[in-house]
Amino acid sequence: MIRTSFLSLALIGLLFSNVSFAASPQDDIQCKVEQDAVNTALFFQGMLTQTYRSCSKGTISDLDIIATTEFNGGSVSVSILDANLTLRAIKTFTADNYNGSSFYLNNLAIPTLRNSTIYVVLKTYGDASCVLPCTDNADLFVGEMKIGSAYEGKNLKFSSSFRGAASNLQSADGTRGETSNQGPSNVQSRVAANLELQVEGDCASAQRKSSGVLNFNGETFIQMFKACDRGRITNIKLATPYVEPGHTFDYALTSDDGTVLSGGTFTHENVMDEEVLLTFDAGAVRANQPVYLKVVCPAGARIAALVTGAGDSQFGRLYIDGQAAQFNLAMAAGLEAATASDVEATTDERDDILLGTYPVPFGDALNVSIRGTVTQGAVLQLLDAQGMPVEKRFLRPGTLNTPIRLDDLGHLRPGLYTVRLVSGEHVITKRILKG
Repeated sequence: MIRTSFLSLALIGLLFSNVSFAASPQDDIQCKVEQDAVNTALFFQGMLTQTYRSCSKGTISDLDIIATTEFNGGSVSVSILDANLTLRAIKTFTADNYNGSSFYLNNLAIPTLRNSTIYVVLKTYGDASCVLPCTDNADLFVGEMKIGSAYEGKNLKFSSSFRGAASNLQSADGTRGETSNQGPSNVQSRVAANLELQVEGDCASAQRKSSGVLNFNGETFIQMFKACDRGRITNIKLATPYVEPGHTFDYALTSDDGTVLSGGTFTHENVMDEEVLLTFDAGAVRANQPVYLKVVCPAGARIAALVTGAGDSQFGRLYIDGQAAQFNLAMAAGLEAATASDVEATTDERDDILLGTYPVPFGDALNVSIRGTVTQGAVLQLLDAQGMPVEKRFLRPGTLNTPIRLDDLGHLRPGLYTVRLVSGEHVITKRILKG
């Protein structure tokens, strides 16, 4: 009875009242696909697909689907897929971010060709349900609509706006560039490119492909990936063509058990060349350990990120407000590698000392870290395969907080070498490889 009452009231409201779209077309929009006729309505729970064709070569800039929704603690996701069924954008609606009349996705930058097919997929989760105004007049259809796999002979009331490929828009937030003769948006030109996303470190865990732009609106997203070596993740770059001004965004790096390793904040001022650099100052990881990057978008804030579908990727998984999504962020994480196998020396007269080296194998330079306190003056040596010293450093007693760097090693032949620390009667050694 509750559902019947909700459906009846919603049908009356949708069929006999004027429902306005969430936003009016902007001056710079070249064309709009619209199905505006209404003579029936549909009660919906499950999965619904609405297709239509683009009216321009360029980019989809927004999508607006009229809907009356009861969430009841659940949610509704709206996805946009291209003609190859590649996910290009998704937004999850809850009672907190629903505008009361429609599912509205704006500030998109999804590339299209003229007359290419677009798929819009609605899914309800939990006890969420919708009433959607439609038309069943086939002469007015702009596409096809299915619930599950069954065609319904209806079209939703929706509109979708397009910016032409010759647009001089320069940023993902819909604002114009300073001059009118600038080329297509950088978001459009990079959307299908391999990304450099260079990061600092001895190794990088990276997913540099991109097939579309995903907008996060007041949502928390978490990207899982695996550490490329044992050590400490020092920095991560995200491909972010737009970060909402006037907001502060929190980020954190967490381990697979939820422990926060390190974190910080950033704003739109930290975006350089459509990338944002996140830095970390603590937290050790082991090789191939699952690690999670968490970014919190406050209410009313938006981040546009480049993404790729994750169907053929082993990189990780993206979660949006706790729900798994079938794509990954374009990102790269740099790691400062620890020793491949730490050597520990323990006696009754001194503290434990850990001797580490990186990179492994080393090339023109080698960094040596000594963790612990050297109670006497010490000598650090690099020995060749015959045990002959090729480099030497004298160390003062105390705790060494920074690595010791051995430079100009490019003349050494590839092969096995030994790092040796001699402190009084105590000797610590470590075998390493030069590449």
